[in-house]
Amino acid sequence: MQFPHILLVAALGGLIAVPAFSDTQTVEITVKNSGPTALSCQAAMAHWYSVSLGDIAPGDSLSFALGADIDSGTAFLRNTKGDEMPVQRLWCGLKGKDWATRFEIPLERRAGVALKDMTLSCTDQDGKTECLTP
Repeated sequence: MQFPHILLVAALGGLIAVPAFSDTQTVEITVKNSGPTALSCQAAMAHWYSVSLGDIAPGDSLSFALGADIDSGTAFLRNTKGDEMPVQRLWCGLKGKDWATRFEIPLERRAGVALKDMTLSCTDQDGKTECLTP
């Protein structure tokens, strides 16, 4: 009856290999388009790489999640290979000219401080994007 002992050793070995505490969190961000113009949201990553987070039609919402390393204060997105790519900037702007009309989504990045989930209501305000927390 060595089989149960092997399972116990394998189970304990698996527990030892898994970290007991993780310093990362998931931050949910929701952007509602309250205006008459379509919006586009983007993230600028490390090394001048940017990704589209999605477009938002008038009256619709877009939700996305960032990872956050609490110890370092780094916000990140995972690429298709699972690498954590630091987010340098996050914005939404009028579709087709999102950078020129952008509203930068504030991310408090301080070591030891957890990021908070965020909901924003955005609209076209005189050719610029304005976002408020409802």
